[in-house]
Amino acid sequence: MAELKISFTLGERDLRHFRREIARAMGSVDRAKEDQITAAAVSLLTRVRAAGPPDYVRERLDRLERIVQMTYDAEWSLPIPVKTRILAALTYLTDPNDLIPDSVPGLGYLDDAIMIELCVRELKHELESYEDFCSFRTGEASGRGLDPATVGRAEWLEERRLELQERMRRRRSSYNSSG
Repeated sequence: MAELKISFTLGERDLRHFRREIARAMGSVDRAKEDQITAAAVSLLTRVRAAGPPDYVRERLDRLERIVQMTYDAEWSLPIPVKTRILAALTYLTDPNDLIPDSVPGLGYLDDAIMIELCVRELKHELESYEDFCSFRTGEASGRGLDPATVGRAEWLEERRLELQERMRRRRSSYNSSG
């Protein structure tokens, strides 16, 4: 047997558990340690990739990496409540003794993979807006003969950022009021 597919559904009770974990982590987020939390997440990404994790974990690392990039991107300038939610998730993910200790072979990152999926789902609108912002920044910078990595708070970039963040807020508000 070359492959075994196991599928399960997390019900509302299961999701409540993970949301409680995020809420607990939010209570411990120290904004003064924001750089330490994101650095720990970058270190986790490097360490987990080097360990050759199971595919179900590896598939989620790119998503987590994009979330981390979004928090680091000074030009995107995430709203504080969103950044705090992300930092709480990163705090959980970087705790080696979370629900399933990371040292448990084959399963240690299962709860982390679930948490990443939950974060991606909860940050859907933020991630979509950020992807659009990055594409816009790259396209505009290239069209102007600039290196996208060196573009600062140019007026055209700031206008687009504000426009996309307003769209993000509208979608988040609409999503929260309908669901």
